[in-house]
Parts: sequence; C-alpha cells; structure tokens
Amino acid sequence: MTETPKDLRLWRLPRGRHGLPRELVERSQRERLLAAVVRVSAAKGYEATSVADVLEEAGVGRESFYELFDDKQDCMLAARRLLIEDLLDTVATAYGGPDPWIDRIRAALAATLGWFAADPIAGRVIMLELAALGPISREIYQEEFGRFTSLIDAGLGGAQSPEMPLATGLAVGAAFARIYDEVARDRAEELPRMLPELTYEVLVPFVGEAAAREQERRAAAER
Repeated sequence: MTETPKDLRLWRLPRGRHGLPRELVERSQRERLLAAVVRVSAAKGYEATSVADVLEEAGVGRESFYELFDDKQDCMLAARRLLIEDLLDTVATAYGGPDPWIDRIRAALAATLGWFAADPIAGRVIMLELAALGPISREIYQEEFGRFTSLIDAGLGGAQSPEMPLATGLAVGAAFARIYDEVARDRAEELPRMLPELTYEVLVPFVGEAAAREQERRAAAER
C-alpha cells in the first residue's frame, strides 16, 4: 500500500483513476483547502484573496471546492474555527491542573504567547483578518472572547474579588490587545519575551499592584 505524507495538506492526488477511498480524498482536499485559505489570506489579506488563489495554493479543483464549501467565507470560517479550537485547547491544557491559580494563569499566558510565536501565519488570520469577514465578524469576536473569559472564570475558584466583576474581561482584553499589536507589527515570533509584562497586566485586576509585580518578576526569572 502506498503511504501518504502525515501532513495531507502537502499531498496531491494522482491524476486519473487513483482508486483511493472517497472519504480519504475528501479529507485530503478539505485539509489542503483550509490550510490554503489561511496561508493565502495571511499573505494577501482575506479581501484580496479569491477562490482561484485558494485552489491554486491547495491543488484542488473548483468543483471539489464547491462540494465542500459554499464559498470563500465558508472555507475561511471553517479554517478559523479549527485554529481557535486549537488555541483554546492549548490554553486549557496549560491552565488546567492542581497548581495554584496564579501559577496556572502564568502558564496559560506562556502557552498563548508560544502558540502565536510558533505559527505567525495562523496568528495573522486570527487577529488581523476577522474584520474583513464583514458584519458577522462582531458576532464571531464576541463568541470567541466569551469562550476565553469563560475558560478563565471556570478555573478561578475564590481568586476573583467580588468587587471586580469585570476582572476577567479586563484581563483577557489586555492580553488580546497586546498580542494583536505585536502580530500587526510582524513580531509574533517575539511574543514569548512579553510574558513578564503581560503577566503583570493580566493579573493586576485580580490581585493588585504588589502581587502582580511579584508575579512579573517570577515570570521574568522563569523565562
């Protein structure tokens, strides 16, 4: 049996009668199209990207594209969902566990910065191209923002002061804003260097100035 690459995005189906199961063919085509719309949108911008650009990058025919997706936006939204799920899983894994809450927050931040640094292309699509999707972008942002704040809230326990009901939103918003700025400046690979200062900015609404500065120092020492 002929082996296929582990990364099906790099695989091109042989022309003619290949005898491969339809499910495998469709999975290969879908994965390559999702990867292609991310790569091309990161390079050209979503608005300037055409279906033809995606097809050329993916090596998939137009008929196959429209069997899998309604249009370019449908393909982009599917790709974005996969990226967001992967980021959420990364953050949740780092944030879980028995360690004290403040240590888990620091670990979650480090994991988040590492995720963006490891794949600047994915980071550009998540952070910079959402607005290009039009009116639906606001709804998508609110839903995604809510998922991140809910994840943090679920692990808070007694860490959040009742006097600061908006602390989680402030923390997640601060992290998003700083990451957005670095990604927009093409400095995603340098994001892990921001862990100490971002640790302070995220924690200060929860624990106050002195404790947040202490965690900033710890993050700097660990980094």
